[in-house]
Amino acid sequence: MAPDDESQLGDRAGQLRRGATWLLLTAALGSLGTGIALGHGLLMAGGLVLAGVYGHLLAPDARGSAHPRRG
Repeated sequence: MAPDDESQLGDRAGQLRRGATWLLLTAALGSLGTGIALGHGLLMAGGLVLAGVYGHLLAPDARGSAHPRRG
């Protein structure tokens, strides 16, 4: 989504983002579980990568809060 889409959609943009995040988690766990069950390394690796992306999306935005400015 473009940055200006958030101002047009309001709170709905957050809901769409949360829905996509849960969909990504479902895909990650499904891929990882299927890869383990079938013993297929590519599916397991794909599930782990998707789980990492999910973790990144779920983490709070640390751009301004990690290192406060001294001034």
